[in-house]
Amino acid sequence: MEILASEIVGDLDRLSHLPESIVHTILDYIHPSRGPPVDHVRMSVLSKTWFDLTASFPVLNFNIRIFTSRQSFFKYVEYTTSRFCHQNVTADKLTFIATLSEPAEIDIVNQCFELLLKKGVKELFVDITHLPESPNPMPKPKYRLPDILLSVSALKYLDILYCDLPSSLMVHGVKFESLIKLKLFKVHIDDETIKYLATSCPLLQVFHIMSCYGFKSFCVYGHQNLQHVVIKYSTQVDRIDIEAPNLSHLWVQDVDDNVAPRMNLASCKKLTTVTYDGYYLPNDFLSNFPFIEILHLATDHDTCDNLKWSSHSLRALVIDFDCDLEQIDFNTPNLVFFIYGSFSCTTANECWSLLRDSTHLKACMRCYPDECIDAIWFQKLRLFLEKKNGIKPLNLYIQMDQDFTDLEEINAIELPPYELEHVELQLDAHEELSPHMAFVDAVLWCCRPQYLTIKSFFPLTDFEDVVKIVCEKLLQQEVQGHTNIRIVSSHDGNTISFIKKEGIQEQAG
Repeated sequence: MEILASEIVGDLDRLSHLPESIVHTILDYIHPSRGPPVDHVRMSVLSKTWFDLTASFPVLNFNIRIFTSRQSFFKYVEYTTSRFCHQNVTADKLTFIATLSEPAEIDIVNQCFELLLKKGVKELFVDITHLPESPNPMPKPKYRLPDILLSVSALKYLDILYCDLPSSLMVHGVKFESLIKLKLFKVHIDDETIKYLATSCPLLQVFHIMSCYGFKSFCVYGHQNLQHVVIKYSTQVDRIDIEAPNLSHLWVQDVDDNVAPRMNLASCKKLTTVTYDGYYLPNDFLSNFPFIEILHLATDHDTCDNLKWSSHSLRALVIDFDCDLEQIDFNTPNLVFFIYGSFSCTTANECWSLLRDSTHLKACMRCYPDECIDAIWFQKLRLFLEKKNGIKPLNLYIQMDQDFTDLEEINAIELPPYELEHVELQLDAHEELSPHMAFVDAVLWCCRPQYLTIKSFFPLTDFEDVVKIVCEKLLQQEVQGHTNIRIVSSHDGNTISFIKKEGIQEQAG
């Protein structure tokens, strides 16, 4: 009977005969959230060799969050590390996420790093914190990474969260000759360490310092490969000074309303994309970025009395806060994409993708007002559109999910509508027909589009009434008898388009 069972298992055990590289590929598709690969191996009685192969799998994921107990996690770390080193394999990627509560656990973590990092690793992600003791809620000292980390010359990607840097960093130096990305989160770091790390990583392209503390300035000089810098802080930072000829993206975020740092990045000729999220915005802000093409701003509107800027290189601008349109005065002759309003949820990278993918992008303005819309707001929008500020939008997008008040007063204001190619209105709230049509009426007082689109996240139940009223309002803008309206609606009834054209009025579905 034993012989028969053995023969059956042998016949069915196809996985044991697969090349090791294919088995590793299969393991790579097992998502870490479903538990460590060894758990899946134990469930398969037909594959005798999978258990051993997991120890040679070059991607190690030690994540305490997917284990049912602390004891099982640290046993798994010890066992896997031992077998991995016994097979003399080098890890491509090591992820270590853990909480520590006693010295024995710290010893296991130290031994794991000592053995695995000695063999080299290409990607390292470390997120280690101490569990506070119940009687004493005061946080314990942070886990300090071992000095052996500094000698991993093959390391390309390094993420450190909540840990202290090795104690001999500034003494014995680092050998991160291959490091491309360095991301630090909640790590203590001072000004000199920032300079030293940048200097010691000649191939570094991405440098992120997020919610770190201990530094007053971010200064990097003469770095030839640095391309992407993110600096997020909650304590006062006085200075950001970067000399990097290939720097293209900068993100500066102050999460605690500090005074804006002095910036010197004028020598970065490839710096075209900038995000600034801070409390104070000086009027000479753009002078730091003479080659900027994409700018994303998020700041406290109380500190922005006037935005008077000039830039001949700026192509896309996102003002992600509630700034009065009267306060905006730009000289930006090449601006083609302008987003205004604190509900835009548009990032600088999205603008970059849009500009990159659109060789013939037509000038566009998008409005996301977050306050009650009234006649005064539309009057300010109308006056802003005709300003000689460099932005001549052919397309206007307005998302409206706020209340409309006193829109009927707008008809008393005598201003000709602004000529536009396309206006798109996004209605996100369930409202009766009357306020929606009052909003459309106010938009058409402000603009004279050749093409109007009304979108909604819910079906327009009064479809026929909407079509009739909007057509009448559009025709009132034209010479009677010379213009007709082509109507196109989506099958779900959420979108209606009105196109002015010569010919007989028609409707299409």
